[in-house]
Amino acid sequence: MTALGKGTRVLDLRPRKRGIVPADGPVRWEALDALPQLLTVEWAGPDRGIVEAVAARPNIKFLYWFDAEGDIDLSSTRVGTVRLDGLNMRSIRLPRSIESLSLGRAPAHFDVQPPRPTVSRTLRVDAPDGGHRLDLRMFHYDADVVIPEGVRRASSLWLWLSGQVSASVLLGLCDMETLRLSFDRPPGAITDLAGLRTLTALCRLQLDEAYGLTVEELPDLPALRALELNGTRRVTAHAVKARYRGSAVSVNVSGAKTDQWLSLHMDNPFRDWVHDSKAFGRAACAAYDRARRSADAIGADDPQRLALAEEVLRGLVADLNAIENKYHLIDTHNRETAGDAFHDLAHRLGVASVDAHRWFDGGRNF
Repeated sequence: MTALGKGTRVLDLRPRKRGIVPADGPVRWEALDALPQLLTVEWAGPDRGIVEAVAARPNIKFLYWFDAEGDIDLSSTRVGTVRLDGLNMRSIRLPRSIESLSLGRAPAHFDVQPPRPTVSRTLRVDAPDGGHRLDLRMFHYDADVVIPEGVRRASSLWLWLSGQVSASVLLGLCDMETLRLSFDRPPGAITDLAGLRTLTALCRLQLDEAYGLTVEELPDLPALRALELNGTRRVTAHAVKARYRGSAVSVNVSGAKTDQWLSLHMDNPFRDWVHDSKAFGRAACAAYDRARRSADAIGADDPQRLALAEEVLRGLVADLNAIENKYHLIDTHNRETAGDAFHDLAHRLGVASVDAHRWFDGGRNF
């Protein structure tokens, strides 16, 4: 039995062995009636009545559903913000109240070999008016990203990508006013940039970690009024400012780096921590470089490979603990970056996800 306050606004209902909801069996959805201020619900796995429960309680406006399956029909609910992921989802039907939809795919390094997506390329999405005025977000996608037909009238799109994407995936998104592309791996390149010309309503463009951007190939966008680059080459920063100087486009650049710096740290996941503090960022980059060199030195057929991998990974966590103790700058975002870097290294070493999670979460103090 779990006691909850009447004023509870956020509730994690993901079924688990020791959670509020048991891993199997019936769910007492009527208990939610005692929480009149409940706004946000987290769920995981098969439906088991979650859609009906949310539909019966219009106070619930936010739904985060992990490992969803089958056909998800939310049209009877009044949710405004939805986040969904799931390998076995076939279709999603959204309500008229929808304002923001996030579709997540697990990073490849969290999966067993070979990496497999947790959102199908053939996923069907049905949004009112084709997603007109929708804020659409799609996370952890590779170059094969596909914008579902039913949301192609979205006015805002945020794509979180690996290292490269073709602008051709954006063709025909004529209602889009805001576009954000975030790369979490080098080189951060956009090919076929001429395809952006079809985004005739685009007034705000944000590019994160786009170190492969070629300013000269960026087409003229008549509606563009704001261009933001977070993480770029210093020469690119100079070029983009020169191109738009005196125009109607405001330019904001942060995290510009020299080619020399990037040649040393482009592949380092902690490269942007120098924005918080140069000493902090350099220490983190050095810690990762040590771990990566040690990992690369472990032979593929070494009988002690797993023990050596554990030593390397635990050593990285210990180094990050020491860095946090000194600088106190590993916030939520940096912690997620650290987790991604750790699990990516563990994946390359052939460490099982369950062991990697145990070593990371059990060893860190940040």
